[in-house]
Amino acid sequence: MGVTERRVREKERKRSNLLDAAEFILLEKGLDHLSVEDAAEKAEVNKGSLYQYFQNKNDLVLGICYRPTHLLNESFKEVLESKRKGLLLVRELGERYLNYVKDHSQYCSSMKFLDNLSSSEIDGESDYLELCIKNRQEGFRLVVEAIQRASHDGSIKNDFPAEQLALLFWSTSHGVLTIGHMHRNYEHFKLLEHIGMQENELFNAYMYTLGCGIAVDS
Repeated sequence: MGVTERRVREKERKRSNLLDAAEFILLEKGLDHLSVEDAAEKAEVNKGSLYQYFQNKNDLVLGICYRPTHLLNESFKEVLESKRKGLLLVRELGERYLNYVKDHSQYCSSMKFLDNLSSSEIDGESDYLELCIKNRQEGFRLVVEAIQRASHDGSIKNDFPAEQLALLFWSTSHGVLTIGHMHRNYEHFKLLEHIGMQENELFNAYMYTLGCGIAVDS
């Protein structure tokens, strides 16, 4: 391994350590209590070293956001590599999305941050902002591909274009995930308890309703 390659690897290792530290704080204390100083201290580096990799807290959170969106897309690609019918692919993508976000609470926090971020809050260009946007676009494209395959093999109805269905799935699943996130993280949110429903039952009911709505009648 040459000197240049070693330097690149060392730089990426330090960047990854800083993201690990920031992600730990985000999960433990919440986004509002994440600071550059705490992330640097957790990673056992000085604050100046952190600024060599991230412009500010916003850029740091976008770095956290990039990792789960990338991993989720890789999971989607695994599903699309299978030879199953399109409707089963769509269902599997939905289940993976719901379960992934349920198991990775930093996803909801960081994606909500991305949604609410204005251009004025980024000083200069952020590579992570562009990567997060590309990941979201790629995830949407993969869902569209699954719907198109389902449409072509006749396992779902052709009432709407694939892009419109994909947008509908994304927006409705976002609402279901928000309820699940609130159920797990906000003590005052008691809606599921009030109606006697578990979070996994909410997810299963959503996927069942989704499948019934688009499936071709057998």
